[in-house]
Amino acid sequence: MKKLLLRALLLSGGSFILLQHTASAQLSFTGQLRTRTELRDGQGTLPTHETKASIFTSQRTRLNLGYSTDRYRFFISGQDVRVWGSDQSTISNLEGSKLFLHQAWGEMILSDSSTIKVDNLSIKAGRQEILYDDSRLLGNLDWLQQARRHDAIVIKFSHKGWIADAGFAFNQNHGKDTPGKSGNIYQSIPAAPVAPGTNGVGMMYKSMQYGYIARSGKFGKLSMLVFKDDFQKTETVEGVTTFKDGVNSRVTVGGALFSKLSGNLNLNAAAYYQGNNDRFGNILDAYNLTLDAAYTFGKFTINPGFDLLSGNNTTKPGNVNRRFDPLYGTPHKFWGFMDYFYVADAFGVNGVPANSPGLVDYFIRTKYKANDKLTFALDVHEFYAANKIAASEALPTLEPSGRRFGTEVDLVVNYNIFKSVGIEAGYATILATDNLKLVKAPAVAKKDRGQWAYLMLNFTPYFLAK
Repeated sequence: MKKLLLRALLLSGGSFILLQHTASAQLSFTGQLRTRTELRDGQGTLPTHETKASIFTSQRTRLNLGYSTDRYRFFISGQDVRVWGSDQSTISNLEGSKLFLHQAWGEMILSDSSTIKVDNLSIKAGRQEILYDDSRLLGNLDWLQQARRHDAIVIKFSHKGWIADAGFAFNQNHGKDTPGKSGNIYQSIPAAPVAPGTNGVGMMYKSMQYGYIARSGKFGKLSMLVFKDDFQKTETVEGVTTFKDGVNSRVTVGGALFSKLSGNLNLNAAAYYQGNNDRFGNILDAYNLTLDAAYTFGKFTINPGFDLLSGNNTTKPGNVNRRFDPLYGTPHKFWGFMDYFYVADAFGVNGVPANSPGLVDYFIRTKYKANDKLTFALDVHEFYAANKIAASEALPTLEPSGRRFGTEVDLVVNYNIFKSVGIEAGYATILATDNLKLVKAPAVAKKDRGQWAYLMLNFTPYFLAK
């Protein structure tokens, strides 16, 4: 009886201390469980005549814990991503690779009411999502179940409508000085020449630095970005790639305007230039231009516009790389839900990214908000190459004709069942020309059409909500 009484007193005392402490601090505990069942019949690349459609379900499970005071903020997010049926029914030691840390950062607040009198001045360090503006060049890629994050330090400033951030990252494979090896040579993740990032970048940066500044007001928002990412130098001899001392640096600079012309009309524009060197050390001279307008009347919104990403003249190879890379953004949001351009699957003649002719995307996005719970979206894309397309030796029966790639149609329906439970369904299809077949890997005979459908359930509970 005495032990039970002592435990009760300790528990009540601990609860009192926690309540007193959280009175001046904020604790958040949220989660997410997102399942997505997909029918894939040419999503990402056109199917071959022998390819059969596949059906599978993937799942993301997240737990997010945040703690905030007037002097610092702390956040940690762990997630598990897997395909249903890919695991054994019993515990396996091989399952650890699917449970990983998505975010873990601390933010020290330097501004206060007595010394530094600004809205916010802070230093944020750790694994974190980095996203700005519309996530065109820097985004969290949330559509992908694994999402995207960076190990970085970001200095953050905001005051009276102004935002100014500076970010830094420096990557290493380990913290040891291995005998016979330079401790500063970063054998990139992944080391093999695969294409896990945008535009088949194929390797993680060694380091990066960026500056971002934005001004918000009644007109909307005007922003500017300077971003430099450095890649470890490599040398390939007889098909074997080795890493060398030094880096090749890529510099991207530009700005975006998100203007509100009236209560119903928005105009958005962006221009970015990419120069210096690509990751192989080639001279880089590329650009991205975009313009769109969104007009809302009643429950309906129409959003026409175009995107231009420069590319190489694949019929006349040169020493200058003019292929624009959309960095670490969210391609799924901009260039069609079928993910044919600037995603993991290589985009270039014979599936070689260096042979990418670039992209011109004329689009019309529409949205109908039936009520607070139900929304319909229908997008139509007309894709063209930004430059000439060369013939493929692997597909001698196909001849490039003009620059048109094809037409894509995307339909999405969103329904919020409860406050923290939603359902989303989508269908997308692309009608391809021979030009599109020439720039998608692998270089084999393919069908004229790809399609994709999905059904997604999304649970986002707030565990501490009253």
